[in-house]
Amino acid sequence: MPKGVKQAILGIWITIALSLIAALTNKWTGVISTGEFAFYIFMSAIFCIFPYKLGKGSNPARWVYTVLTAASMLLMLGGMATEMPKADLIVSVIMIPIEIYIVIQLFKREASQWFTKVA
Repeated sequence: MPKGVKQAILGIWITIALSLIAALTNKWTGVISTGEFAFYIFMSAIFCIFPYKLGKGSNPARWVYTVLTAASMLLMLGGMATEMPKADLIVSVIMIPIEIYIVIQLFKREASQWFTKVA
């Protein structure tokens, strides 16, 4: 596995942890309900599939992760951020450069070659 893919996987784990911290902060401050908090936990659990699948060399996981990342950034920049709880907004701003770095690492030449060879 190329070094860049390892770094991308670590970055994904960091973004998942940041999202969970934001969800916990929102729950403690009463900004979100218990049901919304449970949804955050569920979605974070689903996102834990990506580092696992990427570590196994799944090219489709690389593309799905990239599309989801781009879509979330477009939604945030398109005005959805005004409706976000403050903790989510802060974490999202922190995560944008991390997400860009992750996608760049996943599509570097050595990573692309590795993903196509493993599949």
